[in-house]
Amino acid sequence: MTKKVRRAPQEQLTRKQRSRLEKERHMQRLLLWGLSIVGILTIGVLGYGVVAQSILEPRQPVAIVDGNTITTSEFQARVKYRRLQLQNQLLYLYQQYQAMMRQESEEGTQGFAEYLEGQIGELESWLAPENAETIGQQVIEQMIQEKLAQLEAERRGIEVTEDQVQDAIHEGFGYDPEAASALDESAPVTETESITTEEPVPAPAPMTETEFNELYDRHMREGLQPLGVSEQQYRSWIEASLLVEALQEAMKGELPTEAEQLKLRLLLVSSEERAEQVVERLDEGEDFDVLVEEVEADDEELGYGSELDWMPIDMLVDQLGHEMAELVLALEVGGYTEPVPMGEQDDPYVILTLTGREVHPLADSVREQMAAEAFQSWLQAQETLVERKVIRDRVPTEP
Repeated sequence: MTKKVRRAPQEQLTRKQRSRLEKERHMQRLLLWGLSIVGILTIGVLGYGVVAQSILEPRQPVAIVDGNTITTSEFQARVKYRRLQLQNQLLYLYQQYQAMMRQESEEGTQGFAEYLEGQIGELESWLAPENAETIGQQVIEQMIQEKLAQLEAERRGIEVTEDQVQDAIHEGFGYDPEAASALDESAPVTETESITTEEPVPAPAPMTETEFNELYDRHMREGLQPLGVSEQQYRSWIEASLLVEALQEAMKGELPTEAEQLKLRLLLVSSEERAEQVVERLDEGEDFDVLVEEVEADDEELGYGSELDWMPIDMLVDQLGHEMAELVLALEVGGYTEPVPMGEQDDPYVILTLTGREVHPLADSVREQMAAEAFQSWLQAQETLVERKVIRDRVPTEP
């Protein structure tokens, strides 16, 4: 038979005590809720920071080209690669300079050493953190140009193939597959007899396919991967640059192959007085060539004559300036200008004579210049399609 345990009667709480207990329990619940909310907010803020830094910010545009976004991540990758290229150039110049300093002093080396020093200093300045935005501005303008060219190329049906991209990569690394293949297939070359006693300088052997693959793999592994740049991204940059070149070539093909052009001769004379004497003698019928020879003999330092190649009328002002262009355009073939000062009062004077004016085929160099000007004019006309963002805080300063 178990023994019954007596329990003490439970003490009844007064109304005031119950009220106080309920308030304390309510305060505890509020405190727990507050701590929970603070924890959630803290985690949320930290999480948003991670998301913003790793996901949102890289997707922010640095430029919008006709509705196509150039993202921060794309831009930063290109800047890093551009800095890597400049670093490699700087390293090469360092090596050149150090090799020169190890050699004995020779005639002409001092000037080249000073040139290298200047180039090294300029590159070091470019790569300084305070100049990072300048590199960034150049990169974003290049990317905008490539995007505009891509859109125009699509409109014109211009394409770049994978083979063209690969050929460009080969060329950039100095690899010629045809030369390498010919080297593998060729028999040993025997030296032919020479009438000179100098030993022939052997030509550098072309890069083999194995050497190219090793060099390319090392570039991917040690150059691009540390920057977070994939091979696909790298090849897309090559493709973009080829599209720009293809578009420029297409625009060049639309230019005329001939135009009305002028052919000029000029005579530079050291003083206004002497120039007026030359003009007086030309007025009297003396031969221009004879006067050129005389002036060159009398004033070897400043006096000389020169013949300018055929020049389109549209380019006349760019080459000669407004004053001279107006004087030349007023001439008949065989005519000549009054002496024109080249600059300040004591500077030499020039006399121009027009030796030809006709429709003439455009020289390749002239068409190249016209094509470059046409492309720049086209780019300027596309500015309404471009929206640029502030990049100041998004430009990498490494590597």
